[in-house]
Amino acid sequence: MNMKRNIVAVGMLLFFSAALWSCSDSDSSNEQDQNLKESLEVKSQSLTQAVEDISASKGFELISMNGSSTKEGGEEESDDRFSFNKQIGLTDIAGVYEYDLMGEDEATETKMYKKQAFVKTGESEFFVFSLPQEKATNPWYLYEQEDGDAELDNDFEVTATQYNLSTVLNNEGFEFDYLLDADIKIEEEDAGEIFVDWNISSNMNFEYESEFGFGNGYSVGHEFMFGETSEFSYNLKKDDEVLYMEEVEYTRATGETEAEYEYSLTIGNIKIVKNSSSDDYMVYRNGSLEEGAVITIVEDDSETESDDEGEDESGNAFCRGAFDIKITFIDESEVILSDLIGEDTLEQLDDIFSSMHDMYIVKNLIDVVAKDAYNSNMADDTEE
Repeated sequence: MNMKRNIVAVGMLLFFSAALWSCSDSDSSNEQDQNLKESLEVKSQSLTQAVEDISASKGFELISMNGSSTKEGGEEESDDRFSFNKQIGLTDIAGVYEYDLMGEDEATETKMYKKQAFVKTGESEFFVFSLPQEKATNPWYLYEQEDGDAELDNDFEVTATQYNLSTVLNNEGFEFDYLLDADIKIEEEDAGEIFVDWNISSNMNFEYESEFGFGNGYSVGHEFMFGETSEFSYNLKKDDEVLYMEEVEYTRATGETEAEYEYSLTIGNIKIVKNSSSDDYMVYRNGSLEEGAVITIVEDDSETESDDEGEDESGNAFCRGAFDIKITFIDESEVILSDLIGEDTLEQLDDIFSSMHDMYIVKNLIDVVAKDAYNSNMADDTEE
């Protein structure tokens, strides 16, 4: 009887293995049978689905919140992170902190804003704090008591495993160094992972990198660098698979060499490339050049966007709506890339990537609480 069961089990295993192999082989064969236009349509649909999934997630609500640090109609405050000679490291703020504004004496709104809102309740090698999500998404209410606050739960938790904020003004000039690696949970469910690495050197070279990982396996990232070589990139991934990536690299001309640049846009397994050594755009699929495909850039001359980010040219990208792309295939049929992807998807993609430069949740919540924890710990050390 046992032998018969074993034979049946092995037979079933071989059957399912063969079925899986057949499906995998069929999928691969179908992709190989597709022409460039069909393949681009499939990869664009995958991108659209990814953007829809991201836009419906809690993580998207966090990175796309209004970046204002004040109440509606209030005067915008300066970015306190750039105060001179400030240095806060993870060891300075390590511990567990709970939001607790109740029981304080009455105070004016100005004094209320300056008082401590978090109490250290435990030890940790990391920087961990929790507060009501109603306060987390409206940080200008952190230091104000409102009716109903006593019923709120501290259900919004941030755990930073890396944190460094250093702003120095010396004889060599201004230097800024920032590092954050943190997880966010809302009602004990994973809402996202934040990574930010930002450096401004004394010669005013910029290096910026941010990434946000969503609980559904998707991640989005933005990188920007300005110096002798300037570059920017945007990416959207599902696990390790690139669904969308747009990159630009530009090297300035010197006395001996000419300026060089390269632009690339990737949608799934399709990559469009243009560099300073070529007069035409090239299209690759699975790393192989697609003969006969012609790329034309479509500019919108009716709109002129201002550059609010100084030297940051990363807004001048297809995913940010700066231009469009027309693709003419070998059979002479044409498609406008924005039509293929969809205007709604591109608008959502712009919202996602525009939020990645200086994330609201970092600037107006995590850094604010880190500063409060630092000041409180320094005061306690002085009293001792």
